[in-house]
Amino acid sequence: MVIGANWTDIPVSGVDPKFIRDYLAGLELAGMFEVEELRRTPVELKLRQIWSLMTSADLLENDREREAGVTEVRDRWRRIRQVFP
Repeated sequence: MVIGANWTDIPVSGVDPKFIRDYLAGLELAGMFEVEELRRTPVELKLRQIWSLMTSADLLENDREREAGVTEVRDRWRRIRQVFP
């Protein structure tokens, strides 16, 4: 697969271009909905949500296999950023 400067440059066999356009339009609509939802959400609720998320991390056990996976993913992203600056 060759990736060009535009998503239309990606050769995809068996996929209708209209399907891709509709899919991308749906993603754009979902993004617009998310932005509006974030705009309407009170700051107090956002802070409670982030606090809950941060404190829930303490409930997870330290798992060596997971840590190895995290390290591997970080290495992959580092290599990707080096190739595609």
